[in-house]
Amino acid sequence: MTTPAFDLNSEPWIRTRLRTGEISELSLTEIITRAHNCVSLAGELPTQDFAVLRLLLAIIRRSHPDAANAEAWSELWERGAFNPEPIALYLDQHHDRFDLLHPETPFYQVAGLSTAKGAMTDLARLVADVPAGHQFFTTRAGRALTSMDLAEAARWIVHCQAFDPSGIKSGALGDDRVKGGKGYPIGVAWCGWLGGIVVEGASLFHTLMLNLPLGSRLDSATPDLPVWERPPQIAAAEGRLAPSGPVDLLTWQSRRIRLGHDGQRATDVLIANGDPLHPRNMFHHEYMTGWRRSEAQEKAQGSSDPIFMPRQHQPGRALWRGLDALIAEAGNAHSPMTSKPGRWLEWLAELRQKHHLPRDLPVRIRAVGMHYGSQSAVTDDIADDALALSVAVLSSRGAKALALDAVRDADAAVRAVASLAGELAEAAGADPTAFRSRAFDQGYAALDYRYRRWVSTLSSETERDQVRAAWQNEVRQTLVRLGRDLVGNAGQAAWIGREVNRGNDHTLYLDAAMAENSFHHRLRQALPLAYPRPREGASA
Repeated sequence: MTTPAFDLNSEPWIRTRLRTGEISELSLTEIITRAHNCVSLAGELPTQDFAVLRLLLAIIRRSHPDAANAEAWSELWERGAFNPEPIALYLDQHHDRFDLLHPETPFYQVAGLSTAKGAMTDLARLVADVPAGHQFFTTRAGRALTSMDLAEAARWIVHCQAFDPSGIKSGALGDDRVKGGKGYPIGVAWCGWLGGIVVEGASLFHTLMLNLPLGSRLDSATPDLPVWERPPQIAAAEGRLAPSGPVDLLTWQSRRIRLGHDGQRATDVLIANGDPLHPRNMFHHEYMTGWRRSEAQEKAQGSSDPIFMPRQHQPGRALWRGLDALIAEAGNAHSPMTSKPGRWLEWLAELRQKHHLPRDLPVRIRAVGMHYGSQSAVTDDIADDALALSVAVLSSRGAKALALDAVRDADAAVRAVASLAGELAEAAGADPTAFRSRAFDQGYAALDYRYRRWVSTLSSETERDQVRAAWQNEVRQTLVRLGRDLVGNAGQAAWIGREVNRGNDHTLYLDAAMAENSFHHRLRQALPLAYPRPREGASA
């Protein structure tokens, strides 16, 4: 009888968008060696693409052990494609570890994993877009959850190791942490801690290269090995407190998994606790996120030294609005005492400084993250946003400062709109809180496309004063129209006005006209370059 197998090196299973626009499934070998003909990964979820990308990065890093500096990286970049020979040789050396159904070393799983009752769970536990108990909110239901093809199951296993929620898991035999048949929470899977950042290029090859620091910082006294170069795992945790390096972390096994199958399709799954890992000060190993100082962690750990945690993305907030924190540098307003730049940002700056990248190379910064609810035991939302800009904005102080100043211009101007909405509500005798909040949303929504378009035009040759003045003028025109609409819809009560208590027994009379005048004054303060300066000698 033939032993069932599903070789990830040769079987198509990774979804990708080709240059033709077609969505296709490729094997591990194909997707790396044909990366120059692919635009991007195209899995079921942005978080799945993030997890699969990290798997590919680990393979490329280990298959190019001699690439130890930026110069070696540059040779690969100039080649324009990965050499198939080292990729094929490396994957062949570890062939058995990439068989999804291998009887002894199934990929990203533990052979023979079981519970005391021998129970398995349905595939819904593996699929992140199936909300627990709310399956009417998903495209997957009924028969679609009773089985799935092995290619999709492989993608979801990679995703599970990266983003699985916390909560009670199946209690695996052989795991001494199990109590009463249950595996009690050890936290979300590793990538769930991160505000993931991917630097995207014109092709998947460029994306892989831009996220592949090959410099000496990857070197370590301890061999930095992925999971498939380590002894096969068992149900119990390995007990390691930290990874040996970036490659180890790219393939960290946060869960113990066994996929049920009939040889042709996946039928059920067992998911148990794996290796717990806290992100405190992991910036030496984790490159695909930014970092913030955590006083709460310092207090909890009794540490007198700074502790940094991954900077997560805020749900519903456009990426450009948090650009200041995203591209923070040591020595600016976001000093090392409050934040650390991600290694991804340092790497781009290093490549630019050594002239290995065109100074105005267009890229996209993609923010990806998972948000959890109810004690991190369920998936609540997924952050996914991208911002097109040039490498100059990430590596040139002048272009970077211009991009950040423009965000601050927008913030100040939107606050003026929010103040207008609040004062109009007060003039009408209403609670201003909700009106201010709605105006904030309207203001940022009105500027969203405009900022994205504007920042994509910045380059190392951009003339600062002229371009910033043009931006402030566009903000002014956009928000003046919004302010005019707010005033026009304020209602008769706001035009009549009333006395408003400002606290400490201070009251003032406020009506729509006065609120509008204050708005224009605030807007002028926020956007001084958008208003012509009076000529010398002219009367005020």
